[in-house]
This record gives sequence, C-alpha cells and structure tokens, in this order.
Amino acid sequence: MIGKYIEFARIAARQVMRKRTRFILTVLGIAIGVAAVVGIISLGEGIRAQSVTMIEEQSDLTLLEVTPGMRDGTQIPLTSAKTRALGIIPHVCASAGVVRDAYSTGQQTYLGITGISTAEMEGVFSPAYYSGGSFGTGTSEVVLGYDIADKLRRFEGIRQGDTFSGFVREYDESGMPDDTETRLTVAGVLVERDDLLDDMVFMDAGTVQAVRSGETGYDTVYLRVDTPDNVFYVVEEVRSLGLDVHGAFEEIESINSLMDILILVLSFFTGISLIVGVLMIINTMVISVFERTREIGVTMAVGASQRDVMALILFECLYIGFVGGICGDLLGILFSGAINTIGKTFVISHLGESFSFFAGADITLVTPSLLLLGMVIAIVLSLLSGIYPAYRAAHLNPVEAFRNA
Repeated sequence: MIGKYIEFARIAARQVMRKRTRFILTVLGIAIGVAAVVGIISLGEGIRAQSVTMIEEQSDLTLLEVTPGMRDGTQIPLTSAKTRALGIIPHVCASAGVVRDAYSTGQQTYLGITGISTAEMEGVFSPAYYSGGSFGTGTSEVVLGYDIADKLRRFEGIRQGDTFSGFVREYDESGMPDDTETRLTVAGVLVERDDLLDDMVFMDAGTVQAVRSGETGYDTVYLRVDTPDNVFYVVEEVRSLGLDVHGAFEEIESINSLMDILILVLSFFTGISLIVGVLMIINTMVISVFERTREIGVTMAVGASQRDVMALILFECLYIGFVGGICGDLLGILFSGAINTIGKTFVISHLGESFSFFAGADITLVTPSLLLLGMVIAIVLSLLSGIYPAYRAAHLNPVEAFRNA
C-alpha cells in the first residue's frame, strides 16, 4: 500500500514538472496569500510582544491585588478562609491580607492607611527603607511611601521619627461628623519605587482594626507570584473563587484583546488573496484534468480505481501547497522585513506617542509557529481546492474519455 502511494507521488511530481510555467504561476498565487497572512500576523505579534515587554519593564507584573467580588448579585467578602485559600494557590510565593482606612492630618492632608502585618509586608513588597525601619506590632507607628513622606515633610514639617495627629472621621446617628484622633509616629520612609507604594501609608493591621471598632475581614489581599509567566494562571485561580483581581496584567489583557481584533480584521482582507489562490488552483487542476482526459481514461481502463485517480490529482495539489507554503513563508519574511524597515515610521506615527518606544525595536515578529501556520494553510487549502477536480477526474467514463479525447 505504501509503495503504491510512493509511486503516485512520483507520477504526480513528473506531471507537475511537465507544465512548469503553469505550476509556478499557481504556486505564486497561493504563496502571495500566505505571505500576506504571515506579514500581517507578524506585525500584530510584534506590536503585542513589544507592548508586553514595555509593561513588564515599567510595572510590577507579579504583584496582584485581590478585592471582594460579586456572584449572582451577592458580594463575596475577603474572609480569613478566603485569604488562606489565596495563599496556597500554586505559584503564589507570598500573600498579605490588608485593611484600609482613610486618615487626615491636622492640616487635612489625606493619608491612605494600609493595615498589614510586618512579616506579610516584607514577604509581598520586600520594602527598602530610605530612612528608619518598619513599624512595630500593636503600635501606632507608620511607614510612609516616598511621595507621601515628601509631601508631609514639605508642607507640614513631618519627618522620620516625628509623632503627629491622624484623624479618622466617622458620623454619629444624627449624621454629625465625629473625628477620632490617633497619635502616629513615623517609623520609616521607603525609597522611591515609582509604583503604588510611593503614596501608601503602612500601619499594623491590628491597630487599624481596633480604630475601626474591631471590624473583621480584609479589604484587599495582595499576592506575590513567583514569575511573570505564571501570573495569568494565578489570575484564573483567583477568579474561580469569585473574587476580583487587579494588577499590571490587565494592561496586557487589553493589549491582547486589541491585537486579536486587529489581526482578525486584517486577516479578513488577506483572506481575499488566499481565495484568489484557491480559485487559481481549482482552475489549473480542472484544465489539467480536461487536457489529460485520454490519459485518465487509459489509467482507469487498465484497472485504476476512482480512489487511485483522486489520489493522483490530490498529490499534485499537495506539491502545489507544499511549494507554495515554502515560497509564501519566504515572501512573508521579506514582507515582514519591509514593514519593519520601511513602514515602522508610518506605523508609529499613526499609533501615537504612547508607542514611540517601538522606534528602537522591531515592530514585526516572525516565529516558527507562524511559519508552520503558513505551511499548513497552503497545504490544506491546496488539498481542499483539489477535491472537485479530483472528483471530476475520478468519475470520468473510460469509454467517453476515449471518445472525447
């Protein structure tokens, strides 16, 4: 059986080489379509890859912020049990349940308080101190982010080691404001990080809960993921618990959604060139069958089955698809290179200043999987295009074939 198909492949190769010009033109038709697909997808993947790289360099991708979620109209709180479940998710190397409160100074400077334990703060944030150190457990000491510390120093003269009044505003039953004063001591100031920590004020969670009349539960749980590659796995696990999760990964999700839509739209137009290639193959093979009517009739007369005739025609289509795929990939690489070399300035100017970082990088990305996709498209479309000509050839009547030849 294998030997028969090897012989079919040899006969088909000899047949396509008999009409080299026609074969080359047909191959070129499918190759142009494949090149368009490779070039357009490489552009989308290049922009996607560079955007993700930029986000990873400018953001802390492995830090996730989990907040209460909604399921069937019911809020799912961050209980101690939920917090423990989050901490044992695979690839989560540290977690911290925090409580939040809003304080203000005597001069009405807003302080966003984050209540957390010292150990969890060290595990999740790995803080580095510009001055001083961490707060003590059960105390009203605070650790200031760099920006809020600079603001308090410049406008209120509060420095590391100073004690000042913080006010928590609540409202009584009549709706009148009731401010509770807490004496806060600056235990330390963090180094500048250019992230959310610069504006945060850290304090012992137990002290914050005590000021909040002993409320239990957490407002937020921070998770530290071991590597950026595992972030999306952890995100899906958190969402499966009915909780909301936020972080720099959301920017990547937005980029992925945008590029998926862009690639889909552009691929629609490149599909037109593939349709043209398919029609060229169908036309070429129908003409080939017509020209070889007598030959096919003789083949069937000496014992070839309809399946054998179809196999011969489809082998010819396979050669067209295989060679067309190779040529299409090569043309696609050249097309991608042209986009990257000639079209980069045009693309960047139309994407806006936020994408100016592409100026020093490639805006196209050709991967082995993309080239393999090009080969698969060419071969599959060529075989599908050959079904009708092969069916027509297989159902020729040998007697009629001799009579009409």
